[in-house]
Amino acid sequence: MLTRMNPKTVFRLLAALSLSAAALATAASAQVLRPGPVPNSGNSTVVLLPAQPNPGVPPIPPEQIIQRVSQQEDAMLKARTAYTYRKVVRVEEIDDSGNATGKFELTTQSFFGPDGKLYEKGVSHPASTMQVFNIEPEDTDILWRIPMFPLTVPQLPKYDITYAGTQKLDELTTYIFQIHPKQVERTIALFDGVVWVDTEDFVIVKTTGKWITELGEVSSAQFPFTVFDTYRENVVAKDWFPAYVRSDASVPTKQGPLHLRLTILWQEYRPGTEAKADPPHPQRH
Repeated sequence: MLTRMNPKTVFRLLAALSLSAAALATAASAQVLRPGPVPNSGNSTVVLLPAQPNPGVPPIPPEQIIQRVSQQEDAMLKARTAYTYRKVVRVEEIDDSGNATGKFELTTQSFFGPDGKLYEKGVSHPASTMQVFNIEPEDTDILWRIPMFPLTVPQLPKYDITYAGTQKLDELTTYIFQIHPKQVERTIALFDGVVWVDTEDFVIVKTTGKWITELGEVSSAQFPFTVFDTYRENVVAKDWFPAYVRSDASVPTKQGPLHLRLTILWQEYRPGTEAKADPPHPQRH
């Protein structure tokens, strides 16, 4: 037997079904993430600028591309503050065959403190197996001076930016821009290098370059890395967060130059607001 329903009840049911369908569609679309560029293999050479980027005029003026990129950088800088992650900093001694002969590794986990700010704490620090070069966890604090999103809207006027062409970067097609500071600053590290911009989302998916201040390159005797090869990962929607960094350095020893390799991994990006007590120090990178 069919039962006649109250029109208000029917309306509520239809509205609920519509909202459920919209929520399911939104959730499904949010899961469609684009594959980012694949990092270079450990023994390959970091190339600052491709030897032969494809020349030609982009479909829209380079100035408009960069403006859209800077707006995306602002949005991602803000969005990333709502995510926690696990970070692994690894430094290895590399022999002439490209094999690691010693390793330092520090793993930290970010979390939200009672004040709502993002903090980091160490969760793993195995005994170092480095045979020649000595490094301590506090030596990695220099990384805090390196901004994760260099071309935000406020930073844009500080740079001379030159369009260099396009390049296929694995499954992505990218615009290439050369970035140079107009004038170095004493307290703020500025980027000097190359960025690869996805032609679809207008986001930076890779950067290669140095960070410099009035005092010179951001590095130290205890942390001698200068050129950083950074790859981003599509975490959600159009947000691409840093996922992998590589840098190589050579330091003099009594036995001759020692090859060091730095690797930084950001893993398990997760949105969350759970607060924990007694944060060790504010997260700044």
